[in-house]
Amino acid sequence: MTIPRIVLSLVLALFIAVSALAGAAKERSEIPEKYKWKPEHIYSSLEEWQKDFNFIKENLDKLAAFKGQFAGDDAVNPAKSMIEFNKLAEQIEIKFEQVWVYVMYNYHVDMSNSEWGGREQQLRMLAVDYGQKLAWVNPEILLIPQEIMHKYIADNPELEPYRKSYDDLYAQQAHVLSEQEEEIIALSYNVTGVPSDVYSKLTDADMKFGYIVDENGDSVEVTDSGWVTWRTNKDRRVREDYFKNVWEQYQAFGTTMAALMNGNIMKDIYITKARKYDDCLQRALDGTFIPVEVYEKLVETTRKNAAPLHKYNEIRKRMLGVDHYRHWDYYVSISEGDEARYTWEEGVMMVADALKPLGKQFIHDITHGLNPNNGWVDIYANKNKRGGAYSSGCYGVHPFMLYNFDYEKGLSLEDVSTVAHEVGHSMHSYYSEKEQAIPNKDYAIFNAEVASTVNEAIMSAKLLEEARKEYKKAKKNDKEKARQKLIHILESNIDAIRQTFYRQTMFATWEWEAHKMGERSEPLTKESLSDLYYGLLKEFHGPAAEYEDLSAVSWARIPHFYRGFYVYTYATSYAASVAIARDIMAEYKGDKKKKGCTEKYLKYLASGSSKHPVELLKNAGVDMATPAPVESLIAYFSEMVDELDMLTKQN
Repeated sequence: MTIPRIVLSLVLALFIAVSALAGAAKERSEIPEKYKWKPEHIYSSLEEWQKDFNFIKENLDKLAAFKGQFAGDDAVNPAKSMIEFNKLAEQIEIKFEQVWVYVMYNYHVDMSNSEWGGREQQLRMLAVDYGQKLAWVNPEILLIPQEIMHKYIADNPELEPYRKSYDDLYAQQAHVLSEQEEEIIALSYNVTGVPSDVYSKLTDADMKFGYIVDENGDSVEVTDSGWVTWRTNKDRRVREDYFKNVWEQYQAFGTTMAALMNGNIMKDIYITKARKYDDCLQRALDGTFIPVEVYEKLVETTRKNAAPLHKYNEIRKRMLGVDHYRHWDYYVSISEGDEARYTWEEGVMMVADALKPLGKQFIHDITHGLNPNNGWVDIYANKNKRGGAYSSGCYGVHPFMLYNFDYEKGLSLEDVSTVAHEVGHSMHSYYSEKEQAIPNKDYAIFNAEVASTVNEAIMSAKLLEEARKEYKKAKKNDKEKARQKLIHILESNIDAIRQTFYRQTMFATWEWEAHKMGERSEPLTKESLSDLYYGLLKEFHGPAAEYEDLSAVSWARIPHFYRGFYVYTYATSYAASVAIARDIMAEYKGDKKKKGCTEKYLKYLASGSSKHPVELLKNAGVDMATPAPVESLIAYFSEMVDELDMLTKQN
């Protein structure tokens, strides 16, 4: 077992997915209990939690006492020592996951609760202590020649599950520092995590966005996460007011936001230089063995192919009938009629029906997890709840999913897609934990997003196929209704690619360029970061879209930037997912050429990190080392935009 695993993977990258969702300002007590998750499935009491917390603290010194037993003059039986070390380290890792997420699941439903916030700080300090006391492990393992390590593994089956971890460590040997240097890096985690921590507390608890008057004349409290619901409001004045309330607050905190982002980027540069990488991008991708070319080609190919997105914005401007297509017009539907809303239970049924091509066992597992009576899900927004959505978990306990849907409004079609997204993450974790040994149970972010977006892609394709058939068969008076439905479903599919592929690639471009500015010692100010973002908005979205000066500060609303080169995985994953989803659906319909595609994908879901990320995806049927998946997705997007253009021009 290697040390950065628990410190970095758990503390800095706890959440598998986060996306902005609806956020009505209800008190938590107003949400029915059945729709709240159950952290007590991890610990039935705080006393139980404290026992495991104490176990970790008390046993760190026992792990540290193994120093010198792997290599060097005092290493009498290195293989036996490593086996014993790994057994205790696994116990600590499991308990650390459990104590950590238990605190998070209680804290994230009320970010104003200082008691749980204090426990989070305790855990961060414990993680730093863990890293400091075990900073010697990787350097000492690397004193063992690789061929000798392979002999140890051959003679001791207990070490076999660690073969890949050890080989990966040897492959990155140039970036593993001395024991003293590794200890300094470990000590820094309490400091380097401050920008992210402050940003989270500022945006989730302290920032307030005032009130607007809705289309009915009622006063509505504005929340950051609530923008996702209100941006689709049919009343343009309401959308504009809501937008300005949110963005003006970020603008007011712009200097602070820039200081936090500067600290975040300086943290990345510090670790990059300390570990002797050429730049931040290389360091971020090297840790999971992703070739830098994958990132570069994604950005390059997408920037060259923004024309279909430009055309889509032109269609939207025409259909909305506005002289100036503004930021608050970007998400409202262009189809006629009110968008349907669904209860949680109806949404789950829709997800289960759409994902039938993945098999009976898969459907059984997701419906069990999404049944609120089973305690996996926390569904509706409440005051001071952490924004967005994510899936996470801990070893030995089922996954958990956090959502922020509007209790009064119910779920939109986009929300139902988000349900499918997060349960995909949960199944990835659930199956990998079942099939993989502890060293390989987790997976790279690069692979994580595929598990979620395959579900979205299958569901979107099914709805679109049904709408096309309905339109084709419709007669006379039903024809227009069917056309509007097809326009709406087509628009939803296009928007999914626009937001998950184009938008995330734009984010990835901004993040890359901002880091390069920092690496060149250029100032990272509110003005420079906003100018960079504003330029990319215009480049990606084309001349039809007109943006406010306020739009330039949008970078400050993206929490993903504090995870370090993470957002690009949404785009690469979507490209991979659409290819995989098409194959699965073709097999489900009887295409013999696609036989075995579903089985390969389900094996992928249970693969954890048993192989490197690009190789795992290749086994699932997609080669992300080539530009083909990205080019194919852009072509698919362009075809749908052309179809929408044709449909919206018909009388």
